[in-house]
Amino acid sequence: MGHDHENHKHDHDKHKHKHEHSQGRKHGLGLGHGHGRKHGHDHAMTLANAGPGATCRILKVGGEGELRRRLLDMGLTPNTQVLIRKVAPMGDPIELYLRSYELTIRKDDAKKILVEEVSQ
Repeated sequence: MGHDHENHKHDHDKHKHKHEHSQGRKHGLGLGHGHGRKHGHDHAMTLANAGPGATCRILKVGGEGELRRRLLDMGLTPNTQVLIRKVAPMGDPIELYLRSYELTIRKDDAKKILVEEVSQ
C-alpha cells in the first residue's frame, strides 16, 4: 500500500513540473528551454538575402530529403565561406564562389541556407 502512495506522489511531482513550465508561456516569456535563436545567430540571414559581393559563412543548411542532401553534396556545408558573385536581374539564379569553384543555385534553394556575413 505504501508503494501506491509513492507513485501518486511521483505523478504529482510530474504535474507540478509541467505546470511550472507552462506558466512562462502563459505570460509570453517562452524563455529558458532552447526556444528562440540558437547559437547566437543574431545577424543571420538566408543566402538569398545576401547581396552581390557579400562574403558569408554558412550557419545551417535547411531543406529536407533529397534537396538537403544535394545542397550538402555541392559543398554548401556549415562553416563554409561563400562569396555571392552575381544575382540575376530577377533575383534567380544566384552565382556563388566557394571551395575554389563557381556554383549557381536557385533562389528557392538559397532561401534554405542560413548564413552570416563576415567582414573581409
